[in-house]
Amino acid sequence: MARALEPDALGLVLLAIAVVTPVGAIAGLGTNGALAQRLAELRARGEEAPARRIGRRAILLVSASGLLAAFLLAVLAGPLALLLHQPEIDHVLLPMAPVALGLAAGAAALGVARGFGDSLGRALVRDAGGGLLRVAGVGAALLAGAPTSFAVAAGFAAGSLLAELLFVGYVAGKGWLAPSPSPAAEPVPLPDLRPFAANEVLTQATLWLDVVVLGALAPAAVVGLYGVARGLTRVLDLVRQASSHGYLPAAAAVVARGEAGAVAALHVSTRRFAFALVWPILAACILAPGPLLGLLFGPDYEAAAPALRLLALASFLSSFFDYLDLVLLAERRPADVLRAGVVGIAALVALLAALVPPYGGEGAALALLGSSLLRGFVLHRFAFRSRPFRPFLPAFAGPALLGTTSLVLGAIVLRLLRPAPLGALLLAVATGGAAAAVALVAFFGKRAGAGARPASGPDVGASLP
Repeated sequence: MARALEPDALGLVLLAIAVVTPVGAIAGLGTNGALAQRLAELRARGEEAPARRIGRRAILLVSASGLLAAFLLAVLAGPLALLLHQPEIDHVLLPMAPVALGLAAGAAALGVARGFGDSLGRALVRDAGGGLLRVAGVGAALLAGAPTSFAVAAGFAAGSLLAELLFVGYVAGKGWLAPSPSPAAEPVPLPDLRPFAANEVLTQATLWLDVVVLGALAPAAVVGLYGVARGLTRVLDLVRQASSHGYLPAAAAVVARGEAGAVAALHVSTRRFAFALVWPILAACILAPGPLLGLLFGPDYEAAAPALRLLALASFLSSFFDYLDLVLLAERRPADVLRAGVVGIAALVALLAALVPPYGGEGAALALLGSSLLRGFVLHRFAFRSRPFRPFLPAFAGPALLGTTSLVLGAIVLRLLRPAPLGALLLAVATGGAAAAVALVAFFGKRAGAGARPASGPDVGASLP
């Protein structure tokens, strides 16, 4: 999109995505996490049939809420344009409104897939297939005529909706949405969705509030520049989340079996793997943001380099607290996750109000950095209030040492050699790749060592990336 649209037109599309995506995710009513936890617990106790019936009820529920969300977005497109001080965004919001339905249904389907221990469907159908469908939709819109924000939004919406519905079809095809065996059969109650839905509201606000506030306080071109940088780091954050696809159901299962000590091994293993996946590109975002933006989106977007560096730092530093919320959810402590989320959102709102007017996109990035660290510290306090920290220490110390060392060495090499932009980018990626390789060696070495030990119980940490 960035290659085809000017920054102001791209800003309108990205702002519309920042409105529609959280609305659709919130319409999912927290079913992603709730179903992943509940189905894993049922299956750990051997209750396979009830687990299959819960998913069907959840899909029907969120489909209704997603339809309502899509309708409200279409009806309120005009008032939202006035509220955001972007009078041209209403014609971009209209074609994107149906995405809310797809996201709501897709969230519930993802929770079902996680509860049944499936990762292939998410990787191939929802993530890879969905990405290709979005690219195809945008590409078709661009080939149809002169690129406009309306056409790009319509193409993106078509690809997004089709991707989510295909994933729902995949889950149904696996037999995980089984109907009740008879009308007289006792219905299986859904898990309590309220704490999960509340946490989803806070999560989506954290993910998208910076773009929405910037859109209300800055020109669309500024939103376009910042949105490109935010989009890069958001993709890396999504990769980290996808790498923990099985974390919550695995943790919930071991807690349900009374084996809570295995959570530490799972946590360390997942953190190492997630760090190795994202660090080469994240290091490039910190060490050579300008060349990276110029290569991907063209010279017009190199002005977003300071914001990208700050956003990448925020992603790196906040990653030390990754998955602690899932530990608390596995222990049925969603209230603690909610409290940490409230603290983080309150800080984000205050920092955005203080920093965006004078500093624009860089201020939004600083606000995100501060609020994510504060939320992480609160989660850390809750998670280790009743458990020792030492078994979890490698999950913090390993990525911190590898990441910091690679950044320092990369900065020194770039300072000494002063290479051309492409050379700087390649050096930054290579530096991050070396640190990622060390993390992967530790990850697979741990798995091999666990496989060589005599079986004395499930090694959950060795069973998952």
